[in-house]
Amino acid sequence: MTGAAGTAFAVAVRADSCDQACQVAWAWEAQHRNALPRTTLYDAPHPLRPASLGALIKQERTSAYVVEGRPVRGVRVLYHSRTSAGRDIAASGVVLLPPGVKHPKVVVDAHGSSGIGAACAPSLMRDLYHGNQMTRFLERGYAVVAPDYAGLGTDGRPEFVNKTAEAADIVGALRSARQAVPGLSRDWVLWGHSQGGGAALGFAERQVSRPEPGYLGAVVTSPATDLTALVDHLDATSPYGGFVPLIAQGAAFSDPSIRLRKLLTPAALDRIGTTRTGCLNVALAVYSDLTGERLTRPGYLTDAPFSRYLARNSTGRRYVAGPVLFLQGDADTVVTRQVSDRTAAALCRTGSRIDYRVRPGLEHDTWGGATGIDDGAMPEILAWIGDRFAGGTAGTAHTCGSPAPERQGVSR
Repeated sequence: MTGAAGTAFAVAVRADSCDQACQVAWAWEAQHRNALPRTTLYDAPHPLRPASLGALIKQERTSAYVVEGRPVRGVRVLYHSRTSAGRDIAASGVVLLPPGVKHPKVVVDAHGSSGIGAACAPSLMRDLYHGNQMTRFLERGYAVVAPDYAGLGTDGRPEFVNKTAEAADIVGALRSARQAVPGLSRDWVLWGHSQGGGAALGFAERQVSRPEPGYLGAVVTSPATDLTALVDHLDATSPYGGFVPLIAQGAAFSDPSIRLRKLLTPAALDRIGTTRTGCLNVALAVYSDLTGERLTRPGYLTDAPFSRYLARNSTGRRYVAGPVLFLQGDADTVVTRQVSDRTAAALCRTGSRIDYRVRPGLEHDTWGGATGIDDGAMPEILAWIGDRFAGGTAGTAHTCGSPAPERQGVSR
């Protein structure tokens, strides 16, 4: 559930030529090569004195990022966010600025799954995790505000796929960015992929009752919406079993009544320590031989606390502030088209402004010989966002059901 081209599922590319031990070693090596030194910015004050959501705690400039061989400059921020229970918490992120633009319009990037360890913050990765896509926005003169999600970069205890916490991280990152970088435009658009797509829809639910100024709409690509269906699918699908322990552990961080021993087999529990320091590709490699009954306990999806967590944090059932461009690849093996079809139809029934587009041949991410939805649909994403900033008609389409792959859907 990540948006990283060239990073996502990189282990799977080597599956035919490398046994599991080799894949694990290669994943660790790749993670270490891409890691940036963790600085004191990520150390939250203790105790953390209460402050408003988005209040800037500290900032630092960095020129350490390198994307497609080119340096990318950024301003890292540590800011006040909120847990799903409303507790004040420190969260990190980064603001990327287009050179030579005085008052850039803003794209907020809700990233796909990177892992749950402190080291798995995209702002601590040399390539920004999916920096190749982020630079497409910089090239258009937009600033990119990229929250890490609270726990990544800081204490390593993120409330994984918790839509309430992630929505607060999005709001806090935007507010803190305006303090760290005066002159950012008031107008902004949200872009979220996979886990970030679910986070973006969670924000859009929040936006209905607690509007954030300047919001012009959201782009979501292969969003993680029906979490129960998603976990069930990942549990049964190799090589994606490693997502399940990440989701279970992150859920337990959020809700202490969730017990991993009721969800995961002893074999899976024996490896859970890896998730504290290993990011997504490491987890996928470590768990690549475990799916189904070897990974999860019988009936784990009916465990009451875990079941409630997944249901509570699923999106697509409530009216969302829009407009929303919803993009799905029909070759996606992580978030399947069938689930996104149902989600789009459900959102349309709420009266939400949804432009649902299915694109043929696109996978979840770019890896091996496959092209991911973000890379394959980037021209559409850029055009739609550009039209929103220009005050054009993008966002007026309202489609329902499952449009034919070669069409954008029928406006009404």
